[in-house]
Amino acid sequence: MRRHAIIAALAAAALGTGIPAARAEFRLGLPVACTIGQDCFVQQWPDMDAGPGASDPFCGMAAYDGHDGLDIRVRSMADVARGVDVVAPAAGTVKGVRDAMPDRLIGSTRESRDSVKGVECGNGVVIDNGDGWETQVCHLRRGSIRVKTGDRVEAGTVLGQIGASGAAEFPHVHLSVRRNGEKIDPASGRTVGAGCSSGPAFAGTLFDPAAVAALSKGSTAVLGLGLAAAPVDYARLVVEGGPPTPPAGGNAAIVWAWVNNLSKGDTLAFRMTAPDGTPFYEGSSPPVDSNKAVYSAFAGRKRPLAPGPWTVAVDVVRNGETVVSGSRRIDVKG
Repeated sequence: MRRHAIIAALAAAALGTGIPAARAEFRLGLPVACTIGQDCFVQQWPDMDAGPGASDPFCGMAAYDGHDGLDIRVRSMADVARGVDVVAPAAGTVKGVRDAMPDRLIGSTRESRDSVKGVECGNGVVIDNGDGWETQVCHLRRGSIRVKTGDRVEAGTVLGQIGASGAAEFPHVHLSVRRNGEKIDPASGRTVGAGCSSGPAFAGTLFDPAAVAALSKGSTAVLGLGLAAAPVDYARLVVEGGPPTPPAGGNAAIVWAWVNNLSKGDTLAFRMTAPDGTPFYEGSSPPVDSNKAVYSAFAGRKRPLAPGPWTVAVDVVRNGETVVSGSRRIDVKG
């Protein structure tokens, strides 16, 4: 009874916003069993710009030209090894499965792209959700898929785990939604490429309320933050994750941050507080020269790390305002 009441309420709300009743009845949960903004992150949305540019459904920059789905990432290949479940976003029947492709991060070269031509999805699952709706999850970890063609699944059924198979430059799951073969943006319920909307976020969405609440945290996030004794770069972060905290001593005390979805002109404002409570470092990175899907930076001083509890923090500053922040208390061993 409660389930039917919820569906009826959602349908009524959808009719009030001009969404067709058939569309309102189809609802999606998150395709992942992790917490957005904590251990997984929104990386990219469908590209709603029909031309050569790119725009996410909210007229932001979290998309690239021709992208047709929602990407939810984990930080690194170390998280892939630990295992993060991918789940069915809606009930249906499994229409197809692939589970044999290796997990490896491809580069941006043509040779790398050509190596997965025709199988860009990598390992994945296609689900027939009925009434012309179809959902697909891609880039799953090899050997993790738990379903087979013909299986009936419910929303939340574990399908496999996040991986880096196919055309994956970072470990993630890609969710595609189609109706009668037409690609649909799940954030707005509109055809992919139909243009972005600067109106209320998630108007017309296919996502259920819990998914909307999770996805409303935004696309810019601090993926990692810590202390180091040497420069930290993204190429290592995406493979290994954040470096371990160094012991006291050394020649430098460095704060590093790893963020996604920066806009041109954004800066990172760093702060370090020493174990005795005194400010150790404050400063900002140069403004980024273009939109950045992922970005890492570091700052600090050429002084040894003192033992004890340090506090490090970073703000992402956009047009003079902080849009997201992160902070950590880190114990440095003597």
